[in-house]
Amino acid sequence: MRARRVVLRRAGWTLLAIGVAAAAVLVSPLVVPLPPSAPLPPAASGAPSTTPPSVITSVVVSSIVVVMPPAVTAAPREPAEAHRPPTTSPPPPAFQSITVHASDPANLRSGARVIECATCRGGSRVGYIGGPNTLAVRVTGVPTAGTRTVTIVYETEEPRTLKVAVNDGEAQTRRLTGAASLLIPATTTLEAFVPAGDSWIRFFNDTGSAPDVNEVVVG
Repeated sequence: MRARRVVLRRAGWTLLAIGVAAAAVLVSPLVVPLPPSAPLPPAASGAPSTTPPSVITSVVVSSIVVVMPPAVTAAPREPAEAHRPPTTSPPPPAFQSITVHASDPANLRSGARVIECATCRGGSRVGYIGGPNTLAVRVTGVPTAGTRTVTIVYETEEPRTLKVAVNDGEAQTRRLTGAASLLIPATTTLEAFVPAGDSWIRFFNDTGSAPDVNEVVVG
């Protein structure tokens, strides 16, 4: 009986040895020797020397790093209109002088009368202006409002006063001597604001007689 136990014990030790040997063959060692490294320079005097380990235990961790290119954001494109040169409105047309004869049928005469005059401009003039009698000359087609030069062609034999107003504006007064003849035209000028479109230039003298008016030029 005792001999049987000894035999079984020896068989167990034999099987254990065989299993250990098989495990050593199947499992790769975790100890990996490093290749010899270049000799280190001698340490400075007094500094402790270090000897690199000849064997290290390495654990390799595999990972995949994906590098994404930086996102490119397209700059907003400006509309084509932003690059167009600014448009400028064309300059206003040059003002053309407007000439109106005092005897024009479109004018308004209240008590004033047309007088034939061969030496006057247009062959006639408008007289008998003064007191309640007035003359209103119609000016049309003014492109833009502004201060204009109003030239008045007139005739008188003696110094007389003439008052001039545009529409219902304030009147300007002129004391005129002329050429001392009703047959010789004379001129006087004044600055007045003339609105765009159509307007009326009024001639009068509510305190006495006024010179005869021959022609009106707005320039």
